[in-house]
Amino acid sequence: MNSFDRKLHLAASVLLFCLPAFLLFTRAVADISVVLIGVIFLVRSWCAKDWSWASEKDILVLLIIFVLMNVLVSPFAEYVGKSYGRSLSWLRFIIFYAGVTRWVLSDERTIRRFGVVVLCTMAVAALDAIYQFLVGVSPLSGQNMGETGGRLTGPLDRPNIGMYLAKLGLATSALSFVLCVRKQTNRLFVAACCLSPILLTVVFLSGERAASVLTLLALLLVTFSLLLSGKFARKIAVCLSLCGGAALTFLLLTSERIWGRVEELANVLSDYTDSIYGQLALLGLRFFGENPITGTGMGNFPLVCKDYVQQGLDSALCHPHPHNFYIEWLSDTGLIGTIPFTVFMVVLYWKGVKALLGAREARFLGGLYLGCLVMSLFPFSVTQSLFSNWPAMLAWLSISTAVGALRFATQKS
Repeated sequence: MNSFDRKLHLAASVLLFCLPAFLLFTRAVADISVVLIGVIFLVRSWCAKDWSWASEKDILVLLIIFVLMNVLVSPFAEYVGKSYGRSLSWLRFIIFYAGVTRWVLSDERTIRRFGVVVLCTMAVAALDAIYQFLVGVSPLSGQNMGETGGRLTGPLDRPNIGMYLAKLGLATSALSFVLCVRKQTNRLFVAACCLSPILLTVVFLSGERAASVLTLLALLLVTFSLLLSGKFARKIAVCLSLCGGAALTFLLLTSERIWGRVEELANVLSDYTDSIYGQLALLGLRFFGENPITGTGMGNFPLVCKDYVQQGLDSALCHPHPHNFYIEWLSDTGLIGTIPFTVFMVVLYWKGVKALLGAREARFLGGLYLGCLVMSLFPFSVTQSLFSNWPAMLAWLSISTAVGALRFATQKS
């Protein structure tokens, strides 16, 4: 790495270090940081004449999706301009993913510093959320719980703090565990383990049903990976399961607010087709059924929905997206976009399965990695959009961090 390359790497690293805080306090700056990291990575690739990353399987699939969306989906969209606005700008997430996984998080010092910054950022956010739970108002954002239906926001301006902490917490734990396994430092992993109970407390107190359920699924995968990792790890898994189960039971028995959210979830699941989520999902599938090849166009869901309502074809309450990104892919991009994106997810999941069933010392990392993917890519869950800015940035940051951890673990020391 020459002097200019080191300067580029430092600039991209600083932007990446700041991104978790930007996601909390300033979404516009966070989006600019994602773009700048990608631009810096492209400049580095051009200067080094190194474009080999573009031919690697996961990134190649994403680039193919980008081409298909702009050549075969957007030109035939219901609202062409809206679709091109989403399909062209989606490139920033591809380059960001490539830059973080192939370049920025590729050395021990950067990974260690990034882990420290993210843990500190999450600690501040979690403490703010706990204060909000006790007092009712967040000291950093000024948000009142009464204005969000009793859900926590922490420093954010909307109730997404549970998903934020869960996605970044699992990804950072994977990074810190890699450093521990490679015997470079175990202090970061110890810090992550100590912070985890606080993060989990906020996740389950947040009142976010999707975040809570997905976190439970991720923890089951992590526990399963411990059971596969040896006798001592199995004892840890049993102890953690008992403690976690007892804590969750205590929370459900003592908090009427959380129990109420569980009852709401049960009601939605028992009558899903008549719930708002079911209606939006069915509407998305209807759009896909009418445009199975190219979909209605990226970001066209709310616009087409309004057209349907005005024409008396549907009476659904229109939302920006169908609250399930698989249905969003089907509705917005049809089979042309959905099939290759499914291939991309299979590629990512297969990496985790190989780690989970591979060498014993890598199985716990495989569990953390798969848990991280479940948080962002689980199909049977109410989700935010994978195209819109804040949810997409959080998802790609989490996924990129987890993939970067797995790649660093397989590098030769």
